Formats: sequence, structure tokens, C-alpha cells
Amino acid sequence: MTATESSTLIVPCEPNDHTAQQNFMLTPSASQRWVTQLIQNNEAVPGTQDIFNITFTNNAKNPSIAKRQEAILVINIEDPDWEFFGNGVEYVTSESNCNYNISSVLSDDNRQLTITVQQVSFTYKYVSQSNPPADQVIEVQPSTEPQPLNIDFRYTAKQVSTGKYYMSQDPRVVVDRPKED
Repeated sequence: MTATESSTLIVPCEPNDHTAQQNFMLTPSASQRWVTQLIQNNEAVPGTQDIFNITFTNNAKNPSIAKRQEAILVINIEDPDWEFFGNGVEYVTSESNCNYNISSVLSDDNRQLTITVQQVSFTYKYVSQSNPPADQVIEVQPSTEPQPLNIDFRYTAKQVSTGKYYMSQDPRVVVDRPKED
């Protein structure tokens, strides 16, 4: 994914325009770093990184549209020797994920992964005690201002010719809904 402005997907918040989609091509490897390339105008954008930003915009006149907004990331594997397995991703960390919903779906041939981020509230980070007991109620404190939230994950894929399964290094999606202007 490029380091340019094109690596930020802006999700509009208008009555008939509240979905944004970005396409990518994934090149898996059994021994090297996996490359995720941003696709624009049906061509791969040169220069890659492992961070992609999504900013959800606001509509002060009609805030209910925010509940319908969706960011859709479509990742394709073009190498016929590779296919996604499982749900295509292994979530490592989904920071303060009570601020959004995320889902992933694979195509029937397991070569296309669609990740959808929706129901994004203002993105507050929640601070709690580290490693709290899971069987106890804990108090959390939201950040004073909305902040971008990281969703760290690994792609999961199978090399067809060897029958072996692999996970990528950690790419990252950063989700943000700033306070209204």
C-alpha cells in the first residue's frame, strides 16, 4: 500500500453516497514478505507499505447516515498457486473495537477477500488496567478526543501446490472518525 494520500480511503456521509471501496492485489510468499498493492484505475500503484487508513466523514445535518456508512476493502490473489483459507484473516489486535464492526468474506474460489468496516462511532481509545482478570468487571476510560484506531491482522493463505498454510506479516488498517467540524 502506498505512502501517498491514495492510501487513505475517505468514506462519504451523504444520503445517497455512504460507501467507499478500495481494491488491492496480494502477492503471498512462503519465504518473503507478502506484498499488498493498492489498485487504482485497474493498475497497481507502485511503492508499498503495510498501513492503510480509513476516515469516516460526518454529516452534521443528517448524523443518522453514519450508521449506514461502509468501507469495503477487496483483496485479490492473482497467483493461481495461492488461495485464502479460513476467513482470510487472523486478527491480531483490533484496538477499542467497540467503536466499529468488521467482517470478512471470501469468494467461492477463495481468491478474493472482502473486508467491511461499518457502524463506526467516534473513534475513542479505551484505557483499562493491563491484563485484567476476564471474570471481573473493569472500569475503562475513553480518550478525551477521538483518535485513529489500529486493526492489526495477518492474511491467511494456502499454497495449493504444497498444501501448506501460511500467515503474512502484520498489515494494519487504521480507522478514524474525527469529531464533527
